[in-house]
Amino acid sequence: MTDERDELLIGEALVGEEPEIAHIDLIIGSKRGAAGAAFASSIAQPRQGHTPILGVIRPNLPTKPMTLIVPKVSIRNLADAEKIFGPAQSAIAKAVADAVEEGVIRKSQAEEFVVIVSVFIHPRGKDYQRIYRYNYAATKLALSRAVEKFPNIDKVLEEKDKSIHAMIGFRINNLKKPPYLEVALDIPDWRRVEGIVRALPKSDAIIIEAGTPLIKRYGVEVVQKIHQLRPETVVFADLKTLDTGNLEARMAGDATADVVGFSGLAPVSTMEKFIEECKKVGALSLMDTLNVPNPVKVLKKLKVTPDIVELHRAIDVEQAQGSEWRNIGAVRKVCGNNVLVAVAGGIRVDKVEKALKAGADILVVGRAITAAKDVTGAARAFLQRMGVEEVDQFRVMTDF
Repeated sequence: MTDERDELLIGEALVGEEPEIAHIDLIIGSKRGAAGAAFASSIAQPRQGHTPILGVIRPNLPTKPMTLIVPKVSIRNLADAEKIFGPAQSAIAKAVADAVEEGVIRKSQAEEFVVIVSVFIHPRGKDYQRIYRYNYAATKLALSRAVEKFPNIDKVLEEKDKSIHAMIGFRINNLKKPPYLEVALDIPDWRRVEGIVRALPKSDAIIIEAGTPLIKRYGVEVVQKIHQLRPETVVFADLKTLDTGNLEARMAGDATADVVGFSGLAPVSTMEKFIEECKKVGALSLMDTLNVPNPVKVLKKLKVTPDIVELHRAIDVEQAQGSEWRNIGAVRKVCGNNVLVAVAGGIRVDKVEKALKAGADILVVGRAITAAKDVTGAARAFLQRMGVEEVDQFRVMTDF
């Protein structure tokens, strides 16, 4: 049985609206454990602008368990100090006491445990009523989450690819829910590219490909320009790297590419360095099989396999469409079930079901969308045939 002195519970909560919004981080634990040591150290060694204070319901009435409040934002003047020493201090202390009364914290732990609360008070916050209520609610919520050990790992894994952080306003898509529509921008004309990017419907299922001609003309920085227009969309830098694999992968990663492509014709060492470098910069690696006679044979030579394999037929070769799709099962056998398989070359709307049935995860479409008079309508036609759903389209969100 675990000794209570060894237990360190951690909770977090965000409640309210700006500028009085409350963000609470807290720890609960025994006075004789890590929490107690941190409690004593914080009181004994205060830092300028972040001096910790005891949580009191009113002067001369500290809450139990003893609670230490640590400001996250530097206190620079008397007005800042009043918000901490007034509504925030009282709200947090009351929330801790109420948590005991409601059984969130056991009464027997009131003397044994201590609480350390890190509190955010925005310098522009002025409404004491809101500061009090938001910090009270956030503290109670953080306490209950700490005791319940919320979230568990299953909840984290369920939510991680759905979540949007309030401070950045967009979701990073790791391509976990295929199928996807990849729109290939092989047009070396930024004005036309910008128009197409703006016209594409907003969808979690769209990948934008910065094609090789586009990158050759404008440099890999064109990826950033696309992300400025569509921060939430996955952007693929189609480098078709043949040499200096780690260098080119790093360049694309630094330019914010989500996916970076190399050629399956490259030397094995180049491909392996490319894949490893993509892992370092947080990008997905893609092997382009254009002109590769036997992609599966190449994959078997690699010590590390790419995240995506693109079975690519040249645009000019129309007659053999679909023959290369027979390799999809063999690719998965070598790379594992987590590999994504893209198919490229002359994909039309009427071929969508066939490609998906063959096991394709990503459909690469170029002129059928980019040269259409109605780019939005053409892209929607593909998405509808693919039967994709938006992430959490029908969920009404507060926090969970």
